Amino acid sequence: MRYLPERPRRLLVLFGVFLLIVAAESVYRFWWPTHNLDTAHYAIRSSAQPDETRKMADAVEVLYAAYGEVFSGFPAVREPHPPLKMNLYRDRDEFRRCNRGLGWAEAYYLKPKCHAYYSAAEINPYHWMLHECVHQLNNEVAHLKLARWYDEGLGEYFGASQLRNGKLLLGRPDPNAYPVWYLDDMKWTGDLARDVASTNVIPLRILVADKGGPDIDEFFNLYYLHWWSTTHFLMHFEDGKHRAGFFNVIREGGTPTSFERHIGPFDRVEKDWYSHLLKLRKDLYSVPGKRTKDRTAGETKSSGQ
Repeated sequence: MRYLPERPRRLLVLFGVFLLIVAAESVYRFWWPTHNLDTAHYAIRSSAQPDETRKMADAVEVLYAAYGEVFSGFPAVREPHPPLKMNLYRDRDEFRRCNRGLGWAEAYYLKPKCHAYYSAAEINPYHWMLHECVHQLNNEVAHLKLARWYDEGLGEYFGASQLRNGKLLLGRPDPNAYPVWYLDDMKWTGDLARDVASTNVIPLRILVADKGGPDIDEFFNLYYLHWWSTTHFLMHFEDGKHRAGFFNVIREGGTPTSFERHIGPFDRVEKDWYSHLLKLRKDLYSVPGKRTKDRTAGETKSSGQ
């Protein structure tokens, strides 16, 4: 190198330093699973404790069965498919160390894998992974092309339902799952117009059109509450009167035109949905066993959709 001019020599040194930094970063973020677990429908690589891996495996198989029942009318769901892939990390620190650029995400789906961690400190350690597994099922099993409002809504609908005794109690919100735990923080007045004006409610038409609403970075949790509650409403309002229409909306891509064709005019449906939203909040107050928690963590982020 002593025969090289000073400038090229300096560039080579800088390039060498850059390669060392890249190598160090790769080593730092390298993930080594300690065991694999194959189930009927999942191939899981894990660094969590074996019993925690088994618990997560059981939970996602329960989800798989519930999803298949709900979408039994969609032919693709009944077709065979390769094992669904999952990476389960030992804890939050390892998850965030091995996956850069997560921002607020506690789990994510990037085809062909779901990524999340197991937290023994959580009352419900499954809901983040269940949410992402729904995105995976939507994409790799049902082969649905979904608008954001009900892609995220379905993820929250399944992921935030109570998991009890090996069954996913669809439509029964778990107060220890995101975004349900934010319900009792909302200051809805009972006056729809007033709550829209104060940005405590996002109009249903804007939600379905996915444009014209408040900034999602500022009102992130509000959007997730709306996506979840809209799906819950369409599945359960008045004993499921909109369920068949909801499936037709899914088949047609979730456009505002499709919504009004199969569900009804936004102005009328929005009033029923708002009443349903208030009832969900009221019912939550009567549920025992809610956690006290730091609610700065808990959001999910989906990738690769």
